Amino acid sequence: MFNEAADAALSEVLLSPEGRTDPYSRYHRLREAAPVHHSAMGLWVLSRYDDVNQVLRDKEVGKDPELFMDGRFGGDWAEHASLRRMSTSMLWANPPTHTRLRRIIARAFTPRRIDAMRPVIESLFDEFIEPLAAAGGGDILNDVFYDIPLQVICAMLGVPREEAPPLRAPMNHFQRTFELGLTSEELLEADAGAEFSDEYFDGLVARRRAEPQDDLLSDLVQMEDEEGRLSHAELIGFCNMVVGAGFETATHLLSNAVYALLRHPEQMELLRKDPSLIPGAVEEVLRWDPPVHLVIRMTSRPLIVAGQEIPPRSTVITLLAAANRDPEKFPDPDRFDVRRDDHQPISFSAGIHHCLGWALAKLEAEVVLDRLLRRFPVLRLDGSPEYRPRLTLRGLETLHVHTDQEAPR
Repeated sequence: MFNEAADAALSEVLLSPEGRTDPYSRYHRLREAAPVHHSAMGLWVLSRYDDVNQVLRDKEVGKDPELFMDGRFGGDWAEHASLRRMSTSMLWANPPTHTRLRRIIARAFTPRRIDAMRPVIESLFDEFIEPLAAAGGGDILNDVFYDIPLQVICAMLGVPREEAPPLRAPMNHFQRTFELGLTSEELLEADAGAEFSDEYFDGLVARRRAEPQDDLLSDLVQMEDEEGRLSHAELIGFCNMVVGAGFETATHLLSNAVYALLRHPEQMELLRKDPSLIPGAVEEVLRWDPPVHLVIRMTSRPLIVAGQEIPPRSTVITLLAAANRDPEKFPDPDRFDVRRDDHQPISFSAGIHHCLGWALAKLEAEVVLDRLLRRFPVLRLDGSPEYRPRLTLRGLETLHVHTDQEAPR
């Protein structure tokens, strides 16, 4: 029997503009009514921290792209370039394929390489913030926070600087395939985006094979294990994954962080007085308003969660953002507090699919917040931002700010 209260809360989150604008009150209602919820749509939905963590860390709970695609898009889904890419991505792979790919890629995605991006982030911030500073304000999301993460991840990968901007729109269109509500027009745009980026990275991989550089892609081209090197198709898939996942999630982490501080000026003032609080503030943003709200898993066997049995071949939605507001895990969970000392958000997922780029995303946010607050002694919200009609990757459409006179650097 379906829980009507839980289903109503879930439907509002997934289907209504109001639910997309304020999902958190619906998450609370859902968690209180049925933390392990079998919805009228046939989906299993988890909203409690311990349950989400359990499922994400269970090595036998994986992904079944064909089953998922058949159920969501119908039997002809493979005719779409974007869905074919999604189904073959490392993000949808299971062991042993996923184990091999992640092992090779992790050897190149090192802490040393990530830390080397710090001066790059600092330089990019100083460059992209300049027009906004000169104008006394502007749309910091679209004019600054898209450009910095895109250039950072492209520089790390090995995409020449002038070749990065054309990837923004195609990647943005492709990312819509991760949303539960996707129109036919958006799917066609996602297909076009996938075809564009596939063609671009096909050429870039070939160039790095012929002329290796000091970058991540060149290292991956050369790396091998007992099964040999990554194939050409695997390298293209990795490029698409790292740029697609690495820039837009960071973009909305930055904008969510600044928006949270603008709504809580007393918290912003704490960071101005004590910049050592910034790393903890980034963790609090990741808990309080993360860019990624959910990930999907498929069961291959009966799964017991909080005493309830989820059957094999079930689709399970783990609500990361709801788990991060679970009062059993985080006292006073709706309070935004940069001095919170119980940080363990599950915003980068967990288990074998824990995000490889977590350290880079946090570094970008720490550097940008530090430089932003040093650059502008006053930073004020201009207008009332609205959220995009997305939930998997949730973020604002725009974020207009006012700044004071240019501060000395």
